[in-house]
Amino acid sequence: MRKLFELTVLCFGFLVSGFSRPLHVDVKATSAVVMNAETGKVLYEKKAHEPFFPASTTKIATAFFILSEKELSLNQILTVSSESLKMRPSTKNGNFHPYWWDVDGTRMWLKVGEKLTVDALLHGLMMVSGDDAANVLAEGCSGSIPVFVEEMNEFLQKIGCKETHFINPHGCHHPEHVTTAFDLCLMTKEALKIPKFRELVSVSSYVKLKTNKQGTSLLKQYNQLLDPTKSHYYPKAIGVKTGFHSAAQNCLVAAAVHEGRTLIASILGCSNRKDRYKDAVNLLEAAFSETQETRQFFKKGDLFKKELLGAKTELQAILKEGITFSYFPAEEPKAKAFISWEISGLPIQKGQKVGEVCLVDENGALLTKSDLFAVKEVRAKFFYRVKEWFTPFIKK
Repeated sequence: MRKLFELTVLCFGFLVSGFSRPLHVDVKATSAVVMNAETGKVLYEKKAHEPFFPASTTKIATAFFILSEKELSLNQILTVSSESLKMRPSTKNGNFHPYWWDVDGTRMWLKVGEKLTVDALLHGLMMVSGDDAANVLAEGCSGSIPVFVEEMNEFLQKIGCKETHFINPHGCHHPEHVTTAFDLCLMTKEALKIPKFRELVSVSSYVKLKTNKQGTSLLKQYNQLLDPTKSHYYPKAIGVKTGFHSAAQNCLVAAAVHEGRTLIASILGCSNRKDRYKDAVNLLEAAFSETQETRQFFKKGDLFKKELLGAKTELQAILKEGITFSYFPAEEPKAKAFISWEISGLPIQKGQKVGEVCLVDENGALLTKSDLFAVKEVRAKFFYRVKEWFTPFIKK
């Protein structure tokens, strides 16, 4: 008998879970977000989508864009140009390009004509927050720094950073150089999928080898969450990036892992440098201290029914396994259940798999599923069988 039924999907059309319970933490930062690095679920937010100056947390985007989109070998040599080392006038009143960096900004102390590997420059970018390294990398990747920034902005828009607009690759202040705490978490979430990025933001030291202009030097990680000798050391931390200038104040994007769960905290606008670390740790610890809960959505043996065209009886199907889902209170998804029927034709045998009950989150991502099996045989009506038998001959 030819196929009578194709795969069909029937949505229940109702939510089967409640709302998440956001973390309650006293945060001094002007803006903050905590996000699950695997799911993108937001556990905490404070002015998450308001634009702020990101300072050197900008360099997260720069490294991410280079590693994911630019075909540069880590061993490729780049030469430091005079343009990449230009500084803004000390009075701030003269004409200057937005990618020129502030005289009091952080740097690798590169020299014009110096030749370095992309790997060394990336370490200088993320470990010591080199504004000069950012410009050299941008120029080496795209031919000019403005072109690089334009390409990076387009890339960030594509991955969902809708409220981000960067003017330079390092984060020195410009009134139009803005992002949000949410976007910083989002770009970090994607960047952490790249092993090299994870290495760059977590390594404690790096030996910059002798170049044609300078001798060997040791780069040390600036992020105090990673330094066991500092009061803000956080053993669960795996990076990512600090930032500061007077307009942005103190900023921090921090990622941490606990029991296989990776979270990202984005902190913007702290007047006190110590507060950015305290806020991040307090938020991450509040999330990690939650006890996982389990909710049962359907029980083993729950019955589902479906009328089938031409069938003598309705199809009755049961779940042989219940559907449960575990979650942390701050991450409880808004879940929807639907049946995906898998019926190719009649008859249907007792015990035959006829579909699945699926549970998806608000973004359509599958949370869990369980198979449906026919309770009893379902046969076609006599006249329907006759009609189906003669149909191929009638068409001829």
